[in-house]
Amino acid sequence: MSKPDRLAQFRARQDPQSHELNAVPATNGTNSGSTWEAFANELSVLQEEIERFNANVRTISTLHTRSLSSTSSDSTTNDELERVTQETRTLSNAIRDKISRLSHERTDQMRSNQLGVVRQKFMDAIQEYRRIEQDYSQRSKQRVGRQFRIVKPEATDAEIDEVVQRSDNGQQIFADAVLHSSYGEARNAYREVEARQQDLARMEQTIAELAALFSDMAVLVDQQDQTIQEVEKVATEVNKDTEAGLGFTEKAVKHARAARKKKIIFFWICVAIAALLALILGLYFGLHKN
Repeated sequence: MSKPDRLAQFRARQDPQSHELNAVPATNGTNSGSTWEAFANELSVLQEEIERFNANVRTISTLHTRSLSSTSSDSTTNDELERVTQETRTLSNAIRDKISRLSHERTDQMRSNQLGVVRQKFMDAIQEYRRIEQDYSQRSKQRVGRQFRIVKPEATDAEIDEVVQRSDNGQQIFADAVLHSSYGEARNAYREVEARQQDLARMEQTIAELAALFSDMAVLVDQQDQTIQEVEKVATEVNKDTEAGLGFTEKAVKHARAARKKKIIFFWICVAIAALLALILGLYFGLHKN
């Protein structure tokens, strides 16, 4: 079974009431109440951090759009993009570590379900970030291709692919094209392509990190799924044992009822025999007396 299938099963099994993360059941013990309060506080902090992660992703998306709209490399936009990207990377690692720690703590099913909701929100946020980065990567490659055609209008698709993929041969092709180009925009296009290629390298690293991050979360889902399966297995075995016990009880009741019925029948047979003997003896002595 694939990971998406197991993830779908895990989400389907969650109690809808577990989505209310702020609902903490009443407890009689002070320590138990404190534990629940601490757990709820950690979930609240996690949700705030995930919201900040999503806000950063929206900012990154805006900076991507601004970068693609610019006709030249904008150092201010690039610096801001680098800063927010690094901040988001640090934040995502912190969220991952907290979720992982809470997932490995011994806890009850309700807390596991609540943590599962938060974990799924984070996985959705990671997927959205990956989608934005992949979209920007694709559009940046298209932009590099257009800039290369400014320098070399007769460029083949193979040459464009070499440049987009940032291979050594592609770099040489572009440099040669700039040297032999008669267009005044050639050098500006070359500088922009160099900047775009740096962006592409950064995006590839980010996409790879997000893939690893999502994989870490998926592993936690698998572990949770295994735990649930073990609980279900134990519950099934207990149910079977209970049913078997009920079966034995029903048989015992049937045997007891049958034995009681036999005793009653035996009793009335004895009564009938005694009555018959009394009648016979009565007739016998009555006849002899006469």
